[in-house]
Amino acid sequence: MAENTQDFIFDSTAVYRIPSAAGFIWSEWDDANIVYDPRSGHTQVLNDFARELLALYEDGPKNLNSLYFEFEKILEKKLDQTTKNQILETVNGFDAMGLIEPV
Repeated sequence: MAENTQDFIFDSTAVYRIPSAAGFIWSEWDDANIVYDPRSGHTQVLNDFARELLALYEDGPKNLNSLYFEFEKILEKKLDQTTKNQILETVNGFDAMGLIEPV
């Protein structure tokens, strides 16, 4: 099943994980989380929302519906479509940055 936003289509059934050899190095500032990926030499700045989503992947592989479910537990409420779209765009960004990979 594909989720669709204006800019891209993402397979919501695909399972993604953090690469096993990633070895991310983290640093936290007031309102930003910095992650350095030694495999690529790239540094990414994540807001708290993105950091929380990536932390869910650190717990183990997930598909998009699993992320929705886990995030609903964190927020203690059902997700609205705007939040689901934000999660979808963030996960797509993780994939593009190489922070997650398909299983």
